[in-house]
This record gives sequence, C-alpha cells and structure tokens, in this order.
Amino acid sequence: MLHPKSVGNIRLKSKNPLDPPLIDPCYLDDPADIQTMIGGIRFIQKLCDTDTFRKYQIKPAYFKFDNCPHEVDSDKYWEHVIRHLTVTTWHYIGTCKMGAKDDKTAVVDPSLRVRGLDNIRVVDASIMPHITSGNTNAPTIMIAEKGADLILRDK
Repeated sequence: MLHPKSVGNIRLKSKNPLDPPLIDPCYLDDPADIQTMIGGIRFIQKLCDTDTFRKYQIKPAYFKFDNCPHEVDSDKYWEHVIRHLTVTTWHYIGTCKMGAKDDKTAVVDPSLRVRGLDNIRVVDASIMPHITSGNTNAPTIMIAEKGADLILRDK
C-alpha cells in the first residue's frame, strides 16, 4: 500500500534519555487501509478470471486458518488474512516533520534545523511529512546531500 491512512506514533518511555522510545506503527488501524487491501484482492481475483490467466490456470490462493470463523473469500475472511499475513518494508518516515515557519506540527525548518535548539539538524527520512510513492532511499540521499550543502554553507 503506497499511501496508508493509518498513522503511527513514537513516544518517550520515560524521562530517562537512555530508555528506548515506544514506537507503535499502528498498522492497519484505519479501516480504509483494510478496504484498500481487500479492493486489491478483488482486482486480482477479476484478473485471474480473464482468458489469459485462465489459459495458464492461474488462480488465487486461499488459506485455511484454524482460528478464522469467517467464510472463505468473504471480506471478513480477507481482513483476517491481511491482519495475520501482511508485513512491512520498514520505511519509517515523518517523525520529525519539516515544515514552514507557521506550521506548528513541524519539528524542523526548511533548512533542516530543529526548532528551538541551536546547532542541531535532522538530515534523514524522518523530515518527510508524507511517504513517497516509491522506495525512500533516493529521497533520503537527496535530503542528505541537501543537508550537507546547508551545513557547509553555514560554517
């Protein structure tokens, strides 16, 4: 899913700066994400029902779960499958959003400086306010290159 509606959070575990943070990605919290995934499954099922796919006997796979009370191929069944088998690619972003001066939700300014602190910048994918529609590697490299230029400029 390129643009999930679910939004996770990161919180401090305690006042001790050495304690690891509490990270809750909140995967599939928004019902729209489940509906998007089920819509993708229904699309694949229709695709499998075309002449080309039937020619090669390509059919969707159905999983048997002992603990799933739902009828196979129902939306509730697919929700169960999605919640038990979906994995992530671990491209976290957005924990230190970059934004304009008047954006109260932004942690860093357009020069990647942490607001309210001197001589600290965030130069990674965490400044992205929204995830890209592809792998985050190239945009993160671009952020790092721009960050390096800004740091050298301000020396």
